[in-house]
Amino acid sequence: MIDLADRPDVSPELRLVPHAFREAYGRSAEGVWYAPGVVSVLPGLSVCGRWGAIVAGERRDDGIIELASINKPAEPVVLPSDDVPSWAKPVVQVAERLQPGGATLLCSVDLPAGSGLSSQTALACAAALALRDLCHPSMPLGHLVDVLAQSQPQSRVEAAFAGYEVGVDIAGARLLIVDTRVRRDTPVRLTDYSIRQHGSVEQLGQDLTDFHRAQQTETEQDIAVAAALKAGALGATMLVDDPGRPVVALATPDRVAAVRAYVSGAFRRETLTAPRYLTIRPSPGARRVTG
Repeated sequence: MIDLADRPDVSPELRLVPHAFREAYGRSAEGVWYAPGVVSVLPGLSVCGRWGAIVAGERRDDGIIELASINKPAEPVVLPSDDVPSWAKPVVQVAERLQPGGATLLCSVDLPAGSGLSSQTALACAAALALRDLCHPSMPLGHLVDVLAQSQPQSRVEAAFAGYEVGVDIAGARLLIVDTRVRRDTPVRLTDYSIRQHGSVEQLGQDLTDFHRAQQTETEQDIAVAAALKAGALGATMLVDDPGRPVVALATPDRVAAVRAYVSGAFRRETLTAPRYLTIRPSPGARRVTG
């Protein structure tokens, strides 16, 4: 079988991690696993984006779990350990619950924590799939989801495995993620809000805006939402992706560029750090890529 790292038909981001694994350990990975980031646009309504987490790994027979990250090359982990860096905590939580016999995993996350796509949940899902396939291949997927839900928001875990859109149809519109670059240590506490049945993408947009106005938000989120609406977005709201304070705007494809320009202009006028953007199209769920 051709190593995934050598397949030109595979996207560069999927080739990178098995290539790095081979460079680091002198052999090909036994498998490669992927999980998407999840945008929780409203409670119970989620969309998966192609940015997420990728894990390359192999079994080992000494009972040791060895973890490394392309994003944090100076922070490898050998379990058990009392000193776990923050990047590895989602993987360690999964390993503690699955109790695998031993494995080496090399991880990569496309986006920083808090940028709007639940990157830590994506990493937990990709690592859990890898450990399940390597060490407990007969474990039902439903049980794996239950295990993950002990340390991650269950709705995001379920959405990551379901893929595409869960509980919502954005009908060809686009989701524009605005990473306001704001990070806070205090978790967000949402105000109760009744979600309506969405008969149209326009109604969904209105619900996003109404949801935002019902919450206690950061100034930067309010600025982004107001600018997005002024630019013609169908709706916009704050997102919950601790420690970040991002925003998501729903827009028709022809308005995405205008929304970005208006939000950037609003941040510039307020002398705020320039935001970062991602345009989301619904993407497949967590899976084993090869091996």
